[in-house]
Amino acid sequence: MTVSNSEKGLKTGSKAPMIDTVDISGNKINLTDILQEFRGLLIDFFRGAW
Repeated sequence: MTVSNSEKGLKTGSKAPMIDTVDISGNKINLTDILQEFRGLLIDFFRGAW
């Protein structure tokens, strides 16, 4: 089943949810903690085909 891009993802200009996750090295990432230390951040989502 194929879903068009208009049916998923965040809309342009919307705020990213405050999430907890881990990076590719297994380090914990908490967006709330990062934003307390820095003024902003860039989140890059990509889909690999490997």
